[in-house]
Amino acid sequence: MEKRPFFSVEEVPPMFGGGKRDWSVDVLRCTSCFMVCGLHAFIHTLYYNIPVDAQSSEWLHYLLYRMIFGSPTVLFVMVSGIFFLSPERNVTAKKVWKKNVVKMTSAYLFWSLVYALYRIWMMDPAPEITPRFFIQQWLIEPYHMWYIPMILGLYILCPILRPITATRDRKLFLYIILIFIGTLILCTIRDWPGLPYGKTYIDPALNKTPIGLFGQYPMWMLFGWIAYSYRPTRGFRYLIYALGIAATLFGIWCNLFNWIHTGDTTVVATTQKFSILIILKNTALFYFIVTVFRNHQFSERGKKYLRKLSDNTLIIYLIHMLFMYFMFDRNFLFDLGWSPWIVPWIYAFIAYIGGGIVAEIFHMVWNPIKVKLFPKPPRQPRPDAAPAGTGNTGQAAPAAVQSADAALAGKGSTGQAAPAGTPEAKTDSCNSGQNRI
Repeated sequence: MEKRPFFSVEEVPPMFGGGKRDWSVDVLRCTSCFMVCGLHAFIHTLYYNIPVDAQSSEWLHYLLYRMIFGSPTVLFVMVSGIFFLSPERNVTAKKVWKKNVVKMTSAYLFWSLVYALYRIWMMDPAPEITPRFFIQQWLIEPYHMWYIPMILGLYILCPILRPITATRDRKLFLYIILIFIGTLILCTIRDWPGLPYGKTYIDPALNKTPIGLFGQYPMWMLFGWIAYSYRPTRGFRYLIYALGIAATLFGIWCNLFNWIHTGDTTVVATTQKFSILIILKNTALFYFIVTVFRNHQFSERGKKYLRKLSDNTLIIYLIHMLFMYFMFDRNFLFDLGWSPWIVPWIYAFIAYIGGGIVAEIFHMVWNPIKVKLFPKPPRQPRPDAAPAGTGNTGQAAPAAVQSADAALAGKGSTGQAAPAGTPEAKTDSCNSGQNRI
């Protein structure tokens, strides 16, 4: 076997069209969704609700998990790229607008209304509810709902990005990745605390030139499809894992460095979405999950629950903050003296599992209503399909032709009986046996 170069990738078979489900993508979706729950749990319990001292163990604990759970929506975007930018799928602008845009807009309006009702219910004292006040509350989106307009914009851009993936040009993909990584490096230097020239020179360059666009979410979507479609060698993959771990530890050091020099406990931008540290960490996690679970043999029960969680990740994402707010407002578990090292994990699991249960109940209630409100029309037969017993023209075959066909039954293409042992004889034997059964 020829040894592959260290820095090389291998194109993998397409996910769609083979009839086999890639469970690693479901694990990616479930993992990114849990990371969202974990991130919000740690932010609210260790950062907002507890006075954090930068020298305390809670602060170091928060920094560690802030980097581990940081920017999980990037993984969501990468998974969306796998589905929407795959050349094997027929994703047209009409389908995107008719299905995905309508679905996400409806979800955005509905869940914004739910959160508005919860905010009004929790207000003390109770406000005077007027139409103007209610609309204002409805339009004040929860901060985690920013994801919906962002993903809507990416769906609209999909028909523009798909011709890029259809080329399957490795040199073009390498060029895109290099510009993508270079842009993120510039963004990281720009946001680095303590560097006086980052904002002065790099920020104007990124704002005045289109190169800044290569660090935005459309590139994350494109990068997700490229990373899924081309797998690195084992040694190259281990290097990516090492860089991901190093980026996580370096991000923690960045925040400590910022606190030492400025006294500010605010998480620095170098550990946020558009940072080279985030792409290294998420790429390492992406390849680890895909490598481990792509060919993993799940039990039937495991497949069942994994499919349910994967299919409900959007609803879990939308509803998990209701569970969080309910626990935050009541200071759940903290009044019992529980350790702040444990409580965020409990919050995350309650929000994640609870969101999954609510999603299942929602589907049980909504699906029958949807069938009645929006019945699907019956499938029409294809225009070129000929009725049974007719030829290509749709006319009944003459009697002489039908009798000739009957006379040829059990014979080869020459009209003679097929000798024993030939493919024709074997096929006829199998078919006749099936008819007898």
